Amino acid sequence: MVQRYLVPAIKRAFEIIQLLAKQDSGSSISEIHRVLHLPLSSAATIVYTLTDLGYLERDKETSRYRLSVKMFGIARHALDRVDLVAQCHGLLEELVRQSRLTGHLAVLRDTESMYIDRVRSDSLVQFSSYVGLRWPAHTSAVGKALLAFRPEPETERLLKEMTLKKITRYTITSKRVLEKQLRLFRRQGYAWELNEGELGMGCVAAPVFGLHHEIAAAISLTGTVHQITRAKIPALGALVRRYAQQMSARLGDKLNLSLASRKASRR
Repeated sequence: MVQRYLVPAIKRAFEIIQLLAKQDSGSSISEIHRVLHLPLSSAATIVYTLTDLGYLERDKETSRYRLSVKMFGIARHALDRVDLVAQCHGLLEELVRQSRLTGHLAVLRDTESMYIDRVRSDSLVQFSSYVGLRWPAHTSAVGKALLAFRPEPETERLLKEMTLKKITRYTITSKRVLEKQLRLFRRQGYAWELNEGELGMGCVAAPVFGLHHEIAAAISLTGTVHQITRAKIPALGALVRRYAQQMSARLGDKLNLSLASRKASRR
């Protein structure tokens, strides 16, 4: 049996959060102490800390505490991610069936890409990845797509914050070279990399846009460098881009809805 190491203060903090989530009118520190059977001093310290961090707010008249807008914002982000996966998963499965490569849906977290959905291929060659896995954005095609298709000032700001660590001998470590590559990817409509994040592996990715044509995520196909060769990249890029546009239309992106409408009218 795997032994788990729990931090008591963190466990208690989440117990308080869960309690307050059920209390529309909030709770006082003494009520939290009584209901959760916590030492009064511990309950008070945790509540004060969560309040100082902005996750709880105190009613000045009643001295009762409740969850803050900041906490609801975090919940909203989580729900948006669930909705994003729900809207895109079926198309990601189609893309994987057609390409026989592993498919991922990813978002940008700080300067890293993070997988929020994964569909494995039926190929004999399997890629070891999982939901929640993070890669430095400069080493992965999905990360480069998430950088390339943001507004230029935002991309420039992110690049300034990034440290381009060398993962393999093929990893780009020059910001000037990376900027040039991102401009190329922006013109092409898709991104790619070979051997940059992991030797022997390659990836092709395209951006998924939201309601106001802001980048919401990116999708990618990952395989070995024998499955994804330089010669195959243009065709795979066009395929991934086509599915990314369909996902964007599902998310309400007006530009891709317009393109989908025009394609439908020609049939």
